[in-house]
Amino acid sequence: MLGKIDISRLNTPPEKHEFETAKFFASREKDITFLRPSSIPNIHRPDILMDGLEWEIKCPEGGSKRTIESNIRKAVTQSHYIIIDLRWIKVPEKQCLSQLELHFKTKPAIKRLLIITKNLELIEFPSKS
Repeated sequence: MLGKIDISRLNTPPEKHEFETAKFFASREKDITFLRPSSIPNIHRPDILMDGLEWEIKCPEGGSKRTIESNIRKAVTQSHYIIIDLRWIKVPEKQCLSQLELHFKTKPAIKRLLIITKNLELIEFPSKS
């Protein structure tokens, strides 16, 4: 049984890659609700509600060695629960995974980190609570 994706709270469709990430979790029987972005300038909200938690989705596409770092820095300002989808990044996956593990271990603001690999595997860094 597949999970559901609810975009009814959005005024515009979600970004293509974020929707692909939601489909990935829906295929794993998760119900996803896209959250309405904040209407207050410079105030950002997480992208989705899943398992009762508000998650920020990042789908990096860059090829710089700082791509992961900049995406994590932005994500942490939006949620303690972060999903990184590596399917579109141009940096080698092994390098990304080691950077992500380091960020998880050194940034106490990150409570959970879910990573989708290029091979559609899910890697989860558990809750720090």
